[in-house]
Amino acid sequence: MSKIIYDVNQRFAVENGVPRLMSTNIQVIEGGDDLMSLAISLLTQLGFYDKFEENRTSQYIGYRLKNRVKGSKRYQLILAQRKEGLYISIPINYFDSELLELQCATIYCYGEYDEKMDNILGKLWIFPSKEDVFLSNLPPRYSEIFKGEITGKFFLNDYAKGSAFVDNEEIFWSEMLSMSPKEFNIETLGDISTYLLVQEDKLFPYAWQVSISSGEALKEFLGHFAKIIIEAK
Repeated sequence: MSKIIYDVNQRFAVENGVPRLMSTNIQVIEGGDDLMSLAISLLTQLGFYDKFEENRTSQYIGYRLKNRVKGSKRYQLILAQRKEGLYISIPINYFDSELLELQCATIYCYGEYDEKMDNILGKLWIFPSKEDVFLSNLPPRYSEIFKGEITGKFFLNDYAKGSAFVDNEEIFWSEMLSMSPKEFNIETLGDISTYLLVQEDKLFPYAWQVSISSGEALKEFLGHFAKIIIEAK
């Protein structure tokens, strides 16, 4: 059985010492697909509305600075409710130093020359509360690549290694092997409950987007980035 949490607000008027119920407002803040209400509640608690104004449309809710530069129309936070969950978009710059970016190199040979093309396999945001779980559930191959890091850019290509004797001295070498993006499956990386996939927002090209389907994930992600956005200069 799923848990549903309600936020109930009641207004009373007191006449001759007798309270009389004026109105009742019941809002679902967690349960079912209604993560939008929970997000708005969290933003209110964090004081987000003190600095940002809300613009509601049929597709999304966007937040802009109240005292912004004239002509600036960019949102600093965008919420969009979909059947599969709540989509949250924020400008790319807020993700600086926050993401684990996975890449691979595909090497094309043209006669005597090789051309190396870098491909982005995925961008991940690791939940701070689950960093240890993420790292402990990595396949050994990836553990060797990340070396305990959960942010930064990493190539997932294999390496050919060997040694050769030159003038009676053993020389060790390693060479990156070409890898196709099709060889990588994000689900084989580790525990998928420990991170969120970060993708481009097609409607707002200056922002990146995540999809969230649980209240727990929403609280940690939005709580983390809302504070960064509020404190940004």
